[in-house]
Amino acid sequence: MLPWVLYQSADPLRAVHGQAGIDAVIVETPYERVRYDAYLQVLQGARITPGFVTAEQAAAKRRIGFVIYAHSVTDDDSERGFLARFRARAALPGGRSLRPVAAVPFGPSDDFYDVGTFREERYVGSITFRFADICTPRGVLHVWDGAHRTYTFPYDLRRFR
Repeated sequence: MLPWVLYQSADPLRAVHGQAGIDAVIVETPYERVRYDAYLQVLQGARITPGFVTAEQAAAKRRIGFVIYAHSVTDDDSERGFLARFRARAALPGGRSLRPVAAVPFGPSDDFYDVGTFREERYVGSITFRFADICTPRGVLHVWDGAHRTYTFPYDLRRFR
């Protein structure tokens, strides 16, 4: 597994009938945040100016993000807002817990998953939880998906130095 990947599904095109799921979790370093935002800027036909770069660097400074890629239970309209139900906290050594300073959803969009011998349509998307001033390199990301499922992802930021 690549250093920035905390979790990836064994088969990201498979799902369980009647159950939402997390497909992958990656670490968004300040460098990756600026790089991805620049990609989106170009994709939308906007120019990358020195002011854009300066603002992006300032926004990313001392922030670490965790990007959760997930899918909904069904493709029912009531599931369109599934990303808004996600919550996260970072647990640090010594019992300290941090809440994210931002939760940035991307999506959802329609997709399909193999479920047994047939396919089901689902909503897919990502939500990035950004934390400020994580002062210790190791900890555990706790994620709640809004459907009574809890996930834990240990991380070690020393892998990025």
